[in-house]
Order: sequence, then structure tokens, then C-alpha cells
Amino acid sequence: MVTSLMLAAALAAPTTPQLLPLPSALDEISGIAWDGQQLWAHNDSGDSARLFRFSAAGEPLGQVRFSGVRARDWEDVASDGEHLFVADCGNNRGNREDLTIYRTPIPEGDGPVSAMPIHFSFAEQTDFSRKGYTHNFDCEALVATRESLWVFSKNWGNGRSRVYKLPKTPGSYRVEAQQSLPVWGYISAADWQPQTGKLALLGYRGGLDFNAFVWIADLNEQGVDWEHAKEYRPVADGQWEALTWVSPTTLLLGKESSDVSDAGWQLWQPPQGAE
Repeated sequence: MVTSLMLAAALAAPTTPQLLPLPSALDEISGIAWDGQQLWAHNDSGDSARLFRFSAAGEPLGQVRFSGVRARDWEDVASDGEHLFVADCGNNRGNREDLTIYRTPIPEGDGPVSAMPIHFSFAEQTDFSRKGYTHNFDCEALVATRESLWVFSKNWGNGRSRVYKLPKTPGSYRVEAQQSLPVWGYISAADWQPQTGKLALLGYRGGLDFNAFVWIADLNEQGVDWEHAKEYRPVADGQWEALTWVSPTTLLLGKESSDVSDAGWQLWQPPQGAE
């Protein structure tokens, strides 16, 4: 059982951060969000449209299901303190034409919730034929800032990540990339810390060895300050697919079960002064 998770976040990070177990129902964890009071998490593709709720101490508090929503390939969840945004945009084969972010007020009870869709497409993509892992139109990372939503592409072909800015208003949008970041790997999750303005990008490289990394950079409404971004290797190799800021100085990272590692989540504090 995960205990005192958020209490640990308020203290200095241990010399060797511990990988804590996840409930078995979350062994394919793909997204985590901290809404200021509680944690929300979800699985990768293959699960139903549901979020798992956890207390600030990391104790399971049940599930919330989405009414009338299909979870085709949920990849990330974000919160702006008022709403949750769930990104159904996983696109391993590069042939999806139904990329969607679902917006719902932060649930208060356990009953089913309704969600408003924010449909989007990449202006750069014109070929929607089924592809191998060589294209640049996968998508697994979502951030909610005060004003906007930000999507970061997962580029199998060139190891970069394009940055897209969307409104929080439900509708359909064809968006152009604002930036292309040289992350040199595959971005699997992202989050933004409202007090510090820090963006965290989680990813991996090295193929099935899953050599994990985290980039830390400043993000404002004009974009990412990549000139001062820093890269870290905070965790052991594995299929790390989720992260969220749980305090201005501490990240919680989630790893799904795979052939190379067990599922779990782990706290990490970037070095002070990280940019």
C-alpha cells in the first residue's frame, strides 16, 4: 500500500528515492495529475474510461468513470485546479484522425461524470496511412497552464518534440507547432508547476532498454525557454509513462509494468536551481 506519499514530498528527497508499488488495477499507468488536494491517475489503452483517485497521502479513494466517453488510447491527464483534462491522443501508428482532450470539472463524488471534448489535429500531418514506429505524430504529453493547454508530440522518427498550444474551450482545432524541441528521445508525459512556472518533460531513449530522462525548463504563454533547459536521469531504466508536480519542488513519476520492469511510482526532487 502506498502510504505518506505526499508527506514525503514535503520533505527533503531521500538519497536513494524508493519505488513504491501501485494498485494492481493501475499496472499500465499512463497519466498522473495533482489537483492541489488529491491525485488522479489512469491506465494506458485497453482500460475503460475511468480515473483512479488517491488522497494526498497516496491512499486509494476509488474510481470515477466517464459517461459516454470511449478510452481509445488515454495517454496523459492534467489539472488547472478547476478542471481535469484527459488526453486521448495516443497515436503509435500515426493514422488517428480523432485526437481528443476531454475536459471535466474536478469530480467531487464517485458517480459518473460527463466531459466536453476538445478535438484537435496537427497542421503538419497530411498522411494518415498506418505506419511503423518511424513517424513524428504520436502524442502522449499534455500540460494545463492558467490560460492554455499544451501538447507535446512524441516523434519516433527524429527524436524531437513539437509544442502545440490549444485553448481550453471545447471545439475542434487544427494547430500548428510553435516550437520543435531537441529532446533526443520519446516524450511520454509532461506537467507544469504554477508557482515556479517549471515544465517537466518525461521520456526515454535506447529502444526497449527504456533509458529514462526528465527535462526541466520554463514555460509561459509565449512558449518553452529551451535555451536554459536541463536534462536529468532521476530514475532507473523502465517504461516511465507518467509524472506530475506534487509540490513546487517535487515530482511524482509513474512506471507501467513491462518486460523490463514492474509498475510503481517514485518521488524525485530536481536539484535546486534547475532551469
